[in-house]
Amino acid sequence: MNLTPAQLKRFWREWSATCRSKGWLTEVDKQNYRRQILRQCGFESLTQVDRTDGFTRVLNEIISMRGTSIQAARETEDPTLNQARILRHNIAAEIIPCLELYIQDVPAYLQQIMADKTRWHKTDRPSREIRIEDLDAGQLKQLQYTLSARLNTLRNTAGHTIHDMRKAASLDCHCSRCIKASVTLPPALANTPKPEEANSSAPLCPF
Repeated sequence: MNLTPAQLKRFWREWSATCRSKGWLTEVDKQNYRRQILRQCGFESLTQVDRTDGFTRVLNEIISMRGTSIQAARETEDPTLNQARILRHNIAAEIIPCLELYIQDVPAYLQQIMADKTRWHKTDRPSREIRIEDLDAGQLKQLQYTLSARLNTLRNTAGHTIHDMRKAASLDCHCSRCIKASVTLPPALANTPKPEEANSSAPLCPF
């Protein structure tokens, strides 16, 4: 048997889910379709499937048959993949637009930090430059902390508030001033006089 116990467990779990999705309920149907799928992937039986490319090919075929995203299935198995995607989005959508206010070449700046943090050029890495997609969830979390700290330093040096910075970067701001400005009263309440307006003799609140 080429596959590991963990791979076999994964295969049968995914296969059972596909059978339920496709309505293959009898053992005859399950066996026939399983043989057909294995042949499509180049194998006569499960015992011939290797642990690397073969297993990946078979697993992807099984998952895709039920209309499920292969990436989503992988993220269910490894939650850190989803965490990494969320961190990449935060860096790209929230941090980089702000960095662009203070740094002329943000891609080069980002690349230098990532290379330094991962020792990219001092290990057995590809001959290309590092990309944010090369970082796992732990490395991305560290990058997020580093960029946030440096951004705060740049912002303070420029004399900007968080509100100033986010508005200049065309980002939504969630400071107390912006939150208060976004709160609107219903029309019926908006035209209702305040107690001190309704009674001119009432003392005005000093606050």
